[in-house]
Amino acid sequence: MQARKRLNELVHKRANAFDTTICHNNVYEAVQGHHDHGVDLERYVSVAEDIYELSTDEDLEDRRLDVFGAAEEINDHIDDVVDEVIAAALVDLLKVVDDWEDAWSDDEIADAKVEARDWLQGHSEAAKRAGVWDEVTA
Repeated sequence: MQARKRLNELVHKRANAFDTTICHNNVYEAVQGHHDHGVDLERYVSVAEDIYELSTDEDLEDRRLDVFGAAEEINDHIDDVVDEVIAAALVDLLKVVDDWEDAWSDDEIADAKVEARDWLQGHSEAAKRAGVWDEVTA
């Protein structure tokens, strides 16, 4: 249950970084796992939480710092994976958002496209790892 709570906090933090409602909602759903972008993030978070808990085990004595370091590395990997999920979600959004004029105004769609492109340009490494960089630069 701790992993779900931590993932929810991560989802809110990352989605709230977007100003447009279209990007915010799309990122929220993607990171939450409602789209097929990459791995099960909750599983990664759960593993990290388990390792953090293990790092407090008195029986490990001199290995506790190594275990804690492993949990920190997994956390860094989680951040990278989240960026990849966001990159893939934003590229998908750019492909379909023009068809959403029945639900969103032209200005809202235009603003979302600018914000998505800006984020992707600023996170080129994530877009490359996600395999969507060619689409970003096309």
